[in-house]
Amino acid sequence: MTYPKILAAVATATASALLGVTPVAAQSAKTTADYELVGDYQLGAPSFWDYLTYEPVSHRVFASHVDRIEVIDAKSGKSVGQVKPFHDAHGVAIVPDLGKGYADSGDDGVLKVFSLTDFHILKTIKVADDADGVIYDPGSKTVLVVAGDSKNLTVVSATEDRVVKTIALPGKPEFFAVDGHNHAFVNIADTGSLSRVDLDKGAVTDTWKLNGCEKPHGLAYDAGTNRLFSSCANARMIVVDAASGKNLANLPIGTNSDAVVVDSTRRRAFSANADGTLTIVSEQDGDQFSVQRIVPTFFGGRNMTIDATTGTLYIAHGNMKLMSSLKDLTQLRFGWDGLNLAVFKPNN
Repeated sequence: MTYPKILAAVATATASALLGVTPVAAQSAKTTADYELVGDYQLGAPSFWDYLTYEPVSHRVFASHVDRIEVIDAKSGKSVGQVKPFHDAHGVAIVPDLGKGYADSGDDGVLKVFSLTDFHILKTIKVADDADGVIYDPGSKTVLVVAGDSKNLTVVSATEDRVVKTIALPGKPEFFAVDGHNHAFVNIADTGSLSRVDLDKGAVTDTWKLNGCEKPHGLAYDAGTNRLFSSCANARMIVVDAASGKNLANLPIGTNSDAVVVDSTRRRAFSANADGTLTIVSEQDGDQFSVQRIVPTFFGGRNMTIDATTGTLYIAHGNMKLMSSLKDLTQLRFGWDGLNLAVFKPNN
């Protein structure tokens, strides 16, 4: 889901006063934080964005950017191309073995297949209205698409580029994850729950309550521990046993997170939060989880991806600007001046 287009001035001022977060603060925090800001790339308009995907073969970040997918060289921070047109782009999945990428156009309810060589559109596949998150499941060689208003998950063959099944969900989905064993796990935002989907059967087999969670959005799976990390809009992260659905931990994070990633090497999970913070959760033996650090980032920086090899994090955000007239100071509204990509590297 995209970040709200307009922020109220009162909310912005309050959050700024409470957090004191600025780019300078983020840089000054690097000596004590586990992660330091090493780059902040400006990609320009449009003003809004959604999911990010890191592709390790080409070392590129694919960023959904309203009417296009920005393709960014992760080393230089420069855009090396765009995939377009889209009407409200959301999820992006990359399949380097097949030389193809997939991204959805939410307002059109379609999935677009594009070439990784020159980024031109190869095919358009009808999926579902309000198509949102997109991921690739290497085990089944399928691309999965969840759609909020349609309350379903569409399974697309990556070898044939056609829909092979559509699976009904028990509510409005947000992001999701796969375990490599023909299971998908889907956050159901309107019921505060998590569904397990058997991709072979094409059906939901379990739905588990996320206790204390409102509007779960970001979700990541740790294959090493078989644990799921779900971020909630009400500033909580729920850790779940992927086998049983048992809630193992309820941890504090920042507000309105939209992305969670896992670093299995360092045994950490991360939540990117719209209030300008990055919550780092430590995963220890015996299902012990704790907040290790809270790193200042940028307001609106709630979408994120990770280079799993180096542990480098990429966070999408914008710089704030005034969007309304100064004639009535009680009606001030703020928005973003475009898309930036902040780069945070582990220093331990």
